Amino acid sequence: MASVNNKGEANILPLSYGLSLLKQLLPVPTHIFKSDSHYYEKFDNGEHDSWNVFKTDYEFRVRIVQRVKQSRLTIIADEKPVVYGGVACADDLILIIGPISITEIDQNFCKLYALKHNAENVIPFMCSVQKLASILLLIHSSITGEYIYLSDFLKETVLSDDIIENTNKQFARIFSEQSQRLNVRTHNPGLFEESIKNAISTGDVEGLKRALNSIYSSMRGTLSRNSLRSAKNLAIVDITIATRAAIDVGLSVEEMYTISDGFIMEVEDCKYESDAAALAQACALRCTQKVAKFLSDQKTKSTSLYVDRACQYIDHHVNDKFDLQEMCSKLKISSSYLSKLFKQEKNMSIGDYLRKRKIEIAKMLLRTTDRNISEIAMILSFNSQSHFGRVFLKETGMTPAAYKNSKAIRDSLL
Repeated sequence: MASVNNKGEANILPLSYGLSLLKQLLPVPTHIFKSDSHYYEKFDNGEHDSWNVFKTDYEFRVRIVQRVKQSRLTIIADEKPVVYGGVACADDLILIIGPISITEIDQNFCKLYALKHNAENVIPFMCSVQKLASILLLIHSSITGEYIYLSDFLKETVLSDDIIENTNKQFARIFSEQSQRLNVRTHNPGLFEESIKNAISTGDVEGLKRALNSIYSSMRGTLSRNSLRSAKNLAIVDITIATRAAIDVGLSVEEMYTISDGFIMEVEDCKYESDAAALAQACALRCTQKVAKFLSDQKTKSTSLYVDRACQYIDHHVNDKFDLQEMCSKLKISSSYLSKLFKQEKNMSIGDYLRKRKIEIAKMLLRTTDRNISEIAMILSFNSQSHFGRVFLKETGMTPAAYKNSKAIRDSLL
C-alpha cells in the first residue's frame, strides 16, 4: 500500500499494516492470494477454517482470484446477497474481502450456500455494499494513487447488464400496458405536484385541499408490484415533497426532517393502502399549516438580520451544548447587544428561545420515535434526565413520560 511523504516521494506501507488497520475499522474476512491462486503464506494462519469457502472450494477460489486479477478492482455479486470484493495489489498479490452478506439472510440460504461450497454452515459477516466499496476504493487509491468516485464504482460493479436489461423491459411493459388503455392516463401531470408544493409554500390550506382532491390525484404511478408497497412508496414520495417544500420557505430543517421521519415510519407500519395515502395527506396539511403560521409570524414580527441569524444558528446547533460567546463570535456581534436585541424583538431571552426549541424537538422525538427519555435528554445535550424533565414540565405542563403516553399524541400527528 502506497503513501506520499512531504518530499513527494512514494512510501510503501506493508500490506500487513494496512490490513491490521482495516481489521480495527471493520472486522471483515480478508484473504491474500498469489497470482497462481495459492494463499500468500504470510497471511495463511493454517488453522482449520471449515467456514472458509476459499479453502473448501478450490475451483471457486481460482475463479474469483482470476476475476479480481483481470479487473484489478471489483465487487463480485454472482451469489447475492453474498458478495466478495477484490483489489489487485503490488507484487502480484490479490486481496479479497468476503464472504460478506449485504443484507440479513435466513438459515436455509446459509445451509444451501455452505453445501454448494462444501463449507461449514456459518452466517456471513454483514456489511453494506457501500461500506465494502469504500474499503476497496481506499485500498486501491493508496496503492495506485487513482481516485474513483464511489457512485461510479457502484454503478460499474453493482448494476449488472441484467439489471439494466430488466429495467428496460419494465419500461417497455409499462408503456405497452398504457398504450392499450385508450384515453386513460396512469401518471398525473407535473402540474399536480407543483400545485401541492405551491399550496404548501404559500401556507394555502384551501389550495392544498383543492389540489389533493383534483381529478389528477388518482393518476399515480406504480412503484412496486405489490399494491400496498406501491402505496407506501407513493406516500413516502409525497411526504418528502411536502416537508422539503416547507424547508424551502425557511422552516427549521431539523424539525421538518423529524416530521418527515415520523410520518414515514408510521407509513411503514400501515396495513392498508388507504391509511398510507391518508398519512401523506395529513403530512402535507401539517406542513401547510406550519408554513402559514411561519409566514404570519414573519409579517407581524419584524426581526433584524442578527436575530434571524441567531435563531438559525440555534436551530442548527439545537443538539449541541450552547455557547453564547461562540455564537456571537461567528455572528460578529457582542453578546450584550445581541441579548438586548433578541429580548426586544422576540419578547424572550436567547436562553428561553433555546429551551423552547429543544422542547419542540423533544416533543417530536417522543411522538415519532422509540427512543427513551434518557436518550432524548442526551441527544439534546441536557445536563441530566432530571434536568430535561424539569424543563419539559415547565414548558408543557407535563412530564416527558406523561407526554409520551398521552393518547393525544396520535391526534396531534394527524
